Amino acid sequence: MTNAVLITGATSGLGLAYAREYAKEGYNLIITGRRKEKIKDNANDIEHTYHVKVKVLIVDLANQEGLDYLLDEIKDDEIEVLVNNAGFGLKPVLAETAREEMDRIMFLQMNAVVILTQCILKKMLIKNTGTIINISSDGAFAVMPRNVLYSSTKLFIINLTEGLHMELEKSNIKVQVVCPGFIDTDFHESAGMNVIKKKKGFLKFSSPEDIVRMAIKDLKKGRVVCVPGIEAKIVRLMVYFLPRKMFYKIAINFTKKRNKKMNR
Repeated sequence: MTNAVLITGATSGLGLAYAREYAKEGYNLIITGRRKEKIKDNANDIEHTYHVKVKVLIVDLANQEGLDYLLDEIKDDEIEVLVNNAGFGLKPVLAETAREEMDRIMFLQMNAVVILTQCILKKMLIKNTGTIINISSDGAFAVMPRNVLYSSTKLFIINLTEGLHMELEKSNIKVQVVCPGFIDTDFHESAGMNVIKKKKGFLKFSSPEDIVRMAIKDLKKGRVVCVPGIEAKIVRLMVYFLPRKMFYKIAINFTKKRNKKMNR
């Protein structure tokens, strides 16, 4: 496939919003996910609406076998844009998290991102053009109890992207990391979290489409670290300027109140 955008985790949420946005621009798509019926329905809708080609790959990227399958499937494709979006959260505290789940989240949100990026980057360097977008989170700036591994892997993604941007300073390849706040997707439900999604006020949940539009706007401006939405920007600034002991207290109290609401 030529003129292609590869988006991991494109069944719903941000991944699907990116798929629609790039299809609107006339790009063909390669999208990955695990929920076969849902992602294929979305692919058919995108093809019908935007008249582009959509290749669907049903794959679990949280293990080496799944990653190897994806790399083999895309080896002949000309990918102009890579969106590393696949990810998931974990609810338990670290001491109670199963080893298998720890291995999965670290592989998916670190190993798979690095290896897939390197594979596609090598081809982009030959043409000296391309775009790599990595999805992080405002949680990378503000780690919380019961969110330790997720936040840590998302911070890794920020460092990876900024370092890559500096390595590619003399090329025409664009690199961006997107650090959104709360998004109205099924992410929290998938992680076993019962969350009330506010639409107004501070810490409101933004739509995936709004996040993607802000991120692409920043990409065109050359902004490497994109923090879309005023809420995510405030979180980043608060954590940066607060004394650490004060931040720890706020984070612990916030988590306790959230857990009480979730357990009602």
